[in-house]
Amino acid sequence: MAKKKEESILPVYDIQTFRGTGSKNSFFDIKILEQHLREHEVTLHPHRHDCYLILLVTRGHGKHIIDFVTYDVKPFSAFFLTPGQVHSWSFSEDAKGYVIFFTSSFYMLYKREKHLTDFPFFRTLGNPGALQLDEHKEGLLITMLQEMVVENSQDQLGRDEMLRNCLDIILTRLSRYYEQSSPLRSTSAVTLQVRQLEALIEAHFLKLKSPTEYADQMNVTPKHLNDVCRLALNKTVSDLIHERQLLEAKRSLAFTTATLKQIADHLDFNDKSYFIRFFKKYTGLTPDEFRESHLKVHQHP
Repeated sequence: MAKKKEESILPVYDIQTFRGTGSKNSFFDIKILEQHLREHEVTLHPHRHDCYLILLVTRGHGKHIIDFVTYDVKPFSAFFLTPGQVHSWSFSEDAKGYVIFFTSSFYMLYKREKHLTDFPFFRTLGNPGALQLDEHKEGLLITMLQEMVVENSQDQLGRDEMLRNCLDIILTRLSRYYEQSSPLRSTSAVTLQVRQLEALIEAHFLKLKSPTEYADQMNVTPKHLNDVCRLALNKTVSDLIHERQLLEAKRSLAFTTATLKQIADHLDFNDKSYFIRFFKKYTGLTPDEFRESHLKVHQHP
């Protein structure tokens, strides 16, 4: 018998949604934050994007919720989202900044040696979705963002190449802030193995549940893989698998009308009871308690 599909109550926005029907580019956009907030009040409520997003706030305060983690918004806060992540935000009236939307295909067009997952803020495991920048050192960054807004509004020769190169510089510059704050403080080989593991978990967490299965995928022993995770993140492989399962469970509970059995089936648990025990063990709440508490927080008049 086929599983009944979850019914999402969460909107998913693409780049075209915010650009308007007259846009010629569905793969990149940069907007001034205050204009974006005026034109799209829907972003105040939880939603997803099918693209990557960078938010840089240069003025004002507020809250930004990314996959159930609440971040304080301050001047020169930067935030990063990968496709499918759930977020919502609220800002003070004086908020200013920039929002960049782009797809993987836009960034990777010229077969760059780097991939987006090489940047630490675009990996959901082990890294926060926010950075606090030093406003006294980021005059050049702001100038570049201003130039990108102008370039994006015109249709001149080489526009996309200019925007792509500027984006690469911005991503590289922002990644430098992770040199001291990133939990990955180990050797390069260890870092690469953790990145590979994160990518495998993201791709296969619905079916592969044991550390041994991931170790086999990487042609290493389970002990070696656990040692790598402990050294880099102070976590086990099982911790990382469970974190991804819990995130998916929370998304389903908060943003779909799926029953507990449907969610358990989606996550490939043996039965609903096992899913309930698993969820409560790691969150302290039953799935129903979590769903009810989330609805109370996000109900709008």
